[in-house]
Formats: sequence, C-alpha cells, structure tokens
Amino acid sequence: MRVTQQDIARIASVSQATVSRVLAGDDKVEPVVRERVARAIKENNYRPDVRARSLRSRRTGLVGLVINRPQGGVSNDPFFSALVSDILDFLSGKPYHLCLDMVNSELGQTSVYDEMLRTRRVDGLILVESEARDHRIARLQEDRFPFVLIGNPLSVQIASVDNDNVLAAESATRHLLDQGFRRVGILAGRAGVTVSDDRVAGYQRAIRNIQDDHLIWHAEFGFESAQAAATEIFRSEGRPDALVVMDDFMAMGVVAAARKIGFRIPQDLGMVSFNDTHLCNLLEGGLTSVDLRMEQIVHRACDTLLRIIEERPLTEPQRQIVASELRVRGSSRREGSS
Repeated sequence: MRVTQQDIARIASVSQATVSRVLAGDDKVEPVVRERVARAIKENNYRPDVRARSLRSRRTGLVGLVINRPQGGVSNDPFFSALVSDILDFLSGKPYHLCLDMVNSELGQTSVYDEMLRTRRVDGLILVESEARDHRIARLQEDRFPFVLIGNPLSVQIASVDNDNVLAAESATRHLLDQGFRRVGILAGRAGVTVSDDRVAGYQRAIRNIQDDHLIWHAEFGFESAQAAATEIFRSEGRPDALVVMDDFMAMGVVAAARKIGFRIPQDLGMVSFNDTHLCNLLEGGLTSVDLRMEQIVHRACDTLLRIIEERPLTEPQRQIVASELRVRGSSRREGSS
C-alpha cells in the first residue's frame, strides 16, 4: 500500500501542512520537527507525488541550466562537470531536479531560453558566463522570471553569486611578479564575457607601474583554442616568460603547446590559472591555480534561486561575493624564490 503525505503527518505527529513545508525546504520549520518528519519519510520510503504537487503549486519542480559550448567542448572540462555535480548535490532531497540544455551557438542559446520562457517548463534558471550586454538578463527581467547569476552582474540589480575576479587575477599576477618573472602576460577567454574581462582588469592593475607592456591575448574557452593561441604567443617577438591563464582546462592547452616546442615549466614559462581542479595534479610539480570555492558559490546560488521561486525572503545580500585563494604549486615557482 502506497504511503501518503497524510500518513507521514500522522507518523511524525505534525500537520500535513508541516510535511509540505519540510518537503519544500522551508527553513522556518523547527529543526527538531524537520528531523522528525525527515526520519518518518526515510523509514517509510515515502515518495512525493510530483505530478500532483506540480498541479497544486503550478510549478514543474525543474531548475534550468543552459551551457553554451562547441560540440564536445564540455565533456572534458572540469568546470562544468563540477558545476553540474554541485547543483545536483544541492538539489538532492529537495523537490527539484536539474533540467540541462547544451547549445553550441548564441542563436541556439537564444532559442532555448525563448522556449523555456514560452512553455515555463522550468521554475527558474541558473545563468553562467554573463556578458557585458547580456540579452538573457534583460529578457528574464522583462518576463519577471526567477533566475540567479553565477557571475558579475555589472550595474544590473539582480541576485548573483561570484568571486572578486579582478582581485583574484591581480593576486595571481602579483605572485608571478614576486617570483621574479619580468614579462607576465594573460591568456583570457572571450572578450565581452564578464569573468574574462574582470580577470584582464585584475592583470592590468597588477602590472601597472611595474611592467610597460600589457601582454593580453584572448581565446575561445577550451583546450584546443588555448593550445592554438599559446602556439602563436610562443612564436611572437618579445614573448612572455609567464602567463596567467583563464582556467585549468585552457592551461592544459598551453602546456601541450609548450611541450611541442620544448619549453619547460616553470623554467621557460611560469604559469597560474583558475578553478583549482584535478587537472592541476597532471603537471609535474603541480599547476598553481586559484581556488574559487565553486561548491560554496553553487550552493549559495541554488539556495537563492529556490527562495526566489518560492517567494521566500532572501537571507543574504542580493550580490554575494565568495572569497578565493591562490594554491601555489610548482608551475609558478622560480629557483631561488620562496
């Protein structure tokens, strides 16, 4: 016989409304009551009727994420695997599931968002990789559709969670300068993407009054694009002796290009990147990388989005900044430097 929500209420000695609030993640429920209800749910293997709840609440129980990358550009990228994994981890045990869409062009991305807004097949959206002029944000605001941004909203007043990427890139660049590198450059992602622009700004702030040349290059996100860009950088006159690279995945592309022409890291090229993923351990001596504390960012973003969807008050400022930390390894250490 199927266990109902009414049965759980009786077993836990609470009202049916309290069971509903626990299932919805309402943090106003007393911890002892929440624990009692959770125990009754687990011990009796209760499974909420998602269809019935959706009809009552007019919600789908789905949170949307759209990733814009070329075909095959996501499978090996640890940033996106961590992003999706952390979202799923947060939603586990809550009455929501992740709806993931993959596109490989701006046109495809616009089409997916249009369809999501038209059909309301998700209750809210998590946005990543915002741009200086982001039409997604304007459209979602116009439709008053629930969303949260993992990134820098610039001047727009929206719910967002991010690192201070200007400060993080400035610290990474200063670290290379302190190690004795004299021509530090940056290989950033696509210009116009705010996280890329912020890191370029941080690099420029660090080298001001220290280094005359601003050595700035851009590439599409991904291993192959970074490898091709690095090959050109190494052939250029007055090449850098160190690089700040957009992320660990792109840094692996730089490493591949360096190995092809016999460059050693860090003897011929010092390097710092971002994300502090498992890829850092693939380089002998390790890759110095900025730990963005991605899990904390994602969990805060998801909590904020569910509060917006359920019209619960926000407990954090509209713009949340998570501190990052530079993890120093062999790729940025010069002999004789500490």
